[in-house]
Amino acid sequence: MIEHTSEERRYTIRVAAQLAGMHEQSLRMYERRGLIRPERSKGNIRLFSDEDIEQIRFIHRLIDDLGVNLAGVEVIIQMRRQLLHAQAALAALRDQH
Repeated sequence: MIEHTSEERRYTIRVAAQLAGMHEQSLRMYERRGLIRPERSKGNIRLFSDEDIEQIRFIHRLIDDLGVNLAGVEVIIQMRRQLLHAQAALAALRDQH
């Protein structure tokens, strides 16, 4: 585990894979497909947050428990991001009024 300057912890790919119960190669593939977006250190090392770990676990559940293929996961993740963005925009509009 690598400590970040903020309160949030960051993990190397090895630790992230262990926490998610997956292989490191799966995490690399998820990143290539745009399903996860870990930060990178100055030395270009992937740094996974607790939020990234939860996203990985969510993807894993979709695939293993629900039988969703990676193309389906991509659609679900994109829709989820759009929903969260719309919710944030709505909350900002509410705060303005």
